[in-house]
Amino acid sequence: MGRKQQAPYDFQCPYRDACPHLGGISTTWATEIIRDVQDDTYRNCHFVGHAQEELSALQEDNQRLEKENAELRARLKAQHASRFKPNRQPPRDSTQRRPRGAPKGHPPWNRRAPDHIDRTVAVSAPTTCPHCATPGLQPTGEIQEQLQEDIVLQPKTLVTRYVHETAFCPGCRRPVFQTAEGELRNCPIGPTAKAAAVFLRQELRLSMRSARKIFQHLFSLDFVPASAMAFERKAAHLAQPIHEQLRDKVRNADIVHADETHWRIDGKNAFIWFAGNSNFGFFHIDPSRSSQVALDIFGSHFQGNLVADDYAAYNAINAQSRQSCLAHLLRKTREISDLIFALPKALQHPRDLLFCEQIKTLLSQACDIGRRRDTEKLSFTNAKARIPSLYRSLYNICKNTLHHPDAENLRQRLLDPNRDYHRLFTFLKINRMPPTNNYAEQILRHPVIFRKIIFGNRSELGARTLEINLSIFNTIKCRRLNPIPLIKDLFLKGHRRLANALFDDSS
Repeated sequence: MGRKQQAPYDFQCPYRDACPHLGGISTTWATEIIRDVQDDTYRNCHFVGHAQEELSALQEDNQRLEKENAELRARLKAQHASRFKPNRQPPRDSTQRRPRGAPKGHPPWNRRAPDHIDRTVAVSAPTTCPHCATPGLQPTGEIQEQLQEDIVLQPKTLVTRYVHETAFCPGCRRPVFQTAEGELRNCPIGPTAKAAAVFLRQELRLSMRSARKIFQHLFSLDFVPASAMAFERKAAHLAQPIHEQLRDKVRNADIVHADETHWRIDGKNAFIWFAGNSNFGFFHIDPSRSSQVALDIFGSHFQGNLVADDYAAYNAINAQSRQSCLAHLLRKTREISDLIFALPKALQHPRDLLFCEQIKTLLSQACDIGRRRDTEKLSFTNAKARIPSLYRSLYNICKNTLHHPDAENLRQRLLDPNRDYHRLFTFLKINRMPPTNNYAEQILRHPVIFRKIIFGNRSELGARTLEINLSIFNTIKCRRLNPIPLIKDLFLKGHRRLANALFDDSS
């Protein structure tokens, strides 16, 4: 009898709930699992959920990258616009266009008349017209005078021979002689030439070879470029005590402007620091930009009023009062505003743009108050009384958080009592204090141009020489004195006469 092909109709398997061929599991449950796998219902639901999570994460990353890309593009566009400004001018109404040249009714500028006449040249009346060549002219008897001032170029030098009579000194146990007026001992080049060479180098920023060419072609005085460097070092060595006195002037001054910029010493990064006011100037070159350098310049007990930017190194000075540069803040506000405008419209927030415009208006109003006070259109008392209203306006502008990170950073910076909050309107509390650090930046233009010419110093000695000479010449300029006679006296008689000329009672 053969095996049946299928079970009977009413057959019940005794292993239905625990089949040994299926590892002891229920045949019903195994059948349902096989059906689900064949239909892919469970598997599709599982993978669709994972795919949706991955898609959401990718969309978030894509939005973040698009925002970062737009931010970087906006920063690049703003940076390019700040460096490469277009030459195109917006069209203006012809009625509002100011005519070129001096205003109508402006008095002409005339150079000063010479205070002496060295020679007089008589010129006879012409017999032929110099314009149309008409012959047979008759003199009119009138006189036409003209003063002409010119320079005298003498291609020679003044060579002086000093003949010294000696006397025997029992203390030195050798013959000695004294120095004549205007004589530099053991120096083949006189003090006037040395002073002029230092002037050409420090004030006119000429190279040593260029200074040598001027002396060689105009005065027939020849020397090697190394001699010009020796002149500078000698002047700096003699003026070293005056440089230290200028440091003391910084520490005892009422109002001091301070700033720093890049420099190079033997190809390595360094910084040149400036501190001073309209009466004197002090320069210091140092490899560091830390607060310790600021302490070395101002001292640990500086009791004056400081005008500087927001650089944190000046916090260690603990000045009595400090004014932050409002020009830096205005420039920062304009940069943030241009950066926001460069973003796509969807990423621009009106509150951020409104904040920038209101801050620019507020700081401009503060500067206008200081300008009116300085021109005596507003009294010092009335200008000082405007400070509370300015702070109330600042609080109303900065009370809400902003979306753009740069704008929010500026808002927090303006409200931070350890940064700019208490330094915004200090200039209205102290008479003659400016709202910006423009004075120090203008003074540092001279060494910045000098750096582009000489690319820094090659040694520490060269840096010390430069900082002393820059301090001396800047102070001489502040005192409105002629530098060449003073440097000549420095070579002849040391630093005392120069110090007396620079540090009188009015300084």
